[in-house]
Amino acid sequence: MELNEQSVGIKTLLQVLRLAESYLKKRGVPSARLSAEHLLASVLGVERLGLYLSFDRPLVERELAEYRKLLRRRAEREPLQYILGGTGFRELNVGLGPGVMVPRPETELLVGLVLDRLDDVAESTGAKDNYLLKVIDLCTGSGVIGLSLARERTGLWCLLTDISREALAWAVKNYRRPGSSWQSKVSFLCGDLLEPLAQRPLFEIAVANPPYVSTQELELLPEEIKRYEPIQALAGGGIDGTGVIGRIIKSSPRIMKRGGLLALEIGEMQEEKVRALFDERKSEYSGTEFHRDLAGKARFVTAFRN
Repeated sequence: MELNEQSVGIKTLLQVLRLAESYLKKRGVPSARLSAEHLLASVLGVERLGLYLSFDRPLVERELAEYRKLLRRRAEREPLQYILGGTGFRELNVGLGPGVMVPRPETELLVGLVLDRLDDVAESTGAKDNYLLKVIDLCTGSGVIGLSLARERTGLWCLLTDISREALAWAVKNYRRPGSSWQSKVSFLCGDLLEPLAQRPLFEIAVANPPYVSTQELELLPEEIKRYEPIQALAGGGIDGTGVIGRIIKSSPRIMKRGGLLALEIGEMQEEKVRALFDERKSEYSGTEFHRDLAGKARFVTAFRN
């Protein structure tokens, strides 16, 4: 299906999908069939799996014309989530677009790690019943970590921060998204990591999916990421990409209560370097533990404030 030609005769949904898949494959789009299905489902206003119940359905020219526009954008390697306007993350349906990083599925595991440790943190920090555990979500981006915590657990106050006003605006939009409901309180703050905060132990939990891509790795990223997602949300600083991670590890003790939890997502090759960063500050952290993603790679680290 050349996108600049008019449809000749009736094309069924299945025929169009096959042509769209071929078109995207020729342009190097990964998971071409999946992209073709998501985009067509968006045009038709149905769930992706619903397409499989309507393979013989003919598409009219208006639908084809709209589909062509979306396929062109995907062929230019614009992220699928930008084209669709959002994605799912745990229990959330988040809006996305230029200026904010697309959340990755593995980050859902980081939220789970924090949720699993909330009771331990409440005990180790001496929190009482009806006491709000204060959480700071650094480098929040679209807000998926802090908002997931606020949606899935009561008794929290989640402060979502980011240096990028554009990214933080997406987090606010997702908080205000129609139909959203929250079990805990949520606030927002724009600034560079902990710099806007008073240097006193206020938070029981600090969590972040910070930039951690090295300079060399940036050149190897897929086109969807390199061309469209904000570089500030990716480049971790330093030769090995742990510059921002190191800043968080160094500065977090000043704003964390004793017994508080620090939880970070890291690059799959950074375990040794991040372990060394914690070892340098043994007087401030204990119980450092690395956690694997579904591929068995060290992707997260947790530690408690001494």
